[in-house]
Amino acid sequence: MASKYTVIKTDIKRRLTIGEWVEGHRLPTSREFSQYYDSSVNTVEKAIKELEREGWLIRDGRRGTFMDKRKTNHAGRTHLVAAFVMGIENPLWSAALRGAEDALYKQGYHLLISSDDRNYEKLEILVRGAVERKVEGVILSPIMSQGHEELNNRLISLLQDNGIKIVFLDRIVSNTEIPYVTSDNMEGAYNLTKLLLDQGHRRILFIRNTNVSTMNERLFGFKQAIMDYGLEYSDEYDVLISTESEDFSNEFEAYCNLFEQKIRQKNFTAIFTANDQIAEAAIRSFEKLKYRIPEDVSLVTYDAENLNRKVYRNITGISQPFYEMGHCAAKKLLSMMEGDDDHHNFGQVCKSTIYLGESVIPVSN
Repeated sequence: MASKYTVIKTDIKRRLTIGEWVEGHRLPTSREFSQYYDSSVNTVEKAIKELEREGWLIRDGRRGTFMDKRKTNHAGRTHLVAAFVMGIENPLWSAALRGAEDALYKQGYHLLISSDDRNYEKLEILVRGAVERKVEGVILSPIMSQGHEELNNRLISLLQDNGIKIVFLDRIVSNTEIPYVTSDNMEGAYNLTKLLLDQGHRRILFIRNTNVSTMNERLFGFKQAIMDYGLEYSDEYDVLISTESEDFSNEFEAYCNLFEQKIRQKNFTAIFTANDQIAEAAIRSFEKLKYRIPEDVSLVTYDAENLNRKVYRNITGISQPFYEMGHCAAKKLLSMMEGDDDHHNFGQVCKSTIYLGESVIPVSN
């Protein structure tokens, strides 16, 4: 629960931004504020002094407290931020949205959350609706599915043309200058691959379904770990089983069939799946093929804990800090909207951790 002074500070800032006190109009005294908020004068003073340090207020010993004229352009703002991600029912994205909402709430902003149900036409309608509601910023997990690049560019242009600030969440679009927050995909994949190598695995397959930035970064970390171990990397280790959509829920059975076909053609002791959905397909396919995990094949994945909650397994893998990523994306957006952005801090990478389950064992001699 927020402290009393934080509640007072947030509410005073809200009242400033909606124009309750305009430039040149004296604000109530600390004693008057304390009566209004049913609080002590000292608590009000703490909130007032912080707002003064942040440039919202100017205090004159003789005349009183006034709104800083540099902030008058904030009056009439909506203080609305919208977030668009691939599926809010996914616990990972839910965690990211909670992180974003917690950061925004503390600064008097409200987060609008919409589910596109993986429907790109609906997504465009939702984004246009956010523009009509005059949102000031958008947290966006950009569309990276092949064939939808034009929609991605159209949505970005729409937001930018309306002066709406954007921060990308989870992935990067290389041909833009839009700030991003992601996890340490290369380092995480490197460490997870090294875990397999340390257990004697030399024939490891990396399974992915798209060329999105996150998967390419994980593939790079996978390759680098193998080469740094003094081993020769082969392109045969990279198994791309393409899907129409990045989230392939509607193609899951077909994906499992393709996975089984690919696996029969390969010689391996371990599998590294690039995300939890691919890992779920791998588990389903291994069951049909009578492969035991980890006795016959060791398995590691990204977003292992999310997978384990769904399939009731104990798979080893990377846990990404989605709450922290959402929180950092919101803080980055706040800086941009308030005009305090550090342009040198273009991107931010949050550190992942390895969850040690029971799906990896040493290679038997």
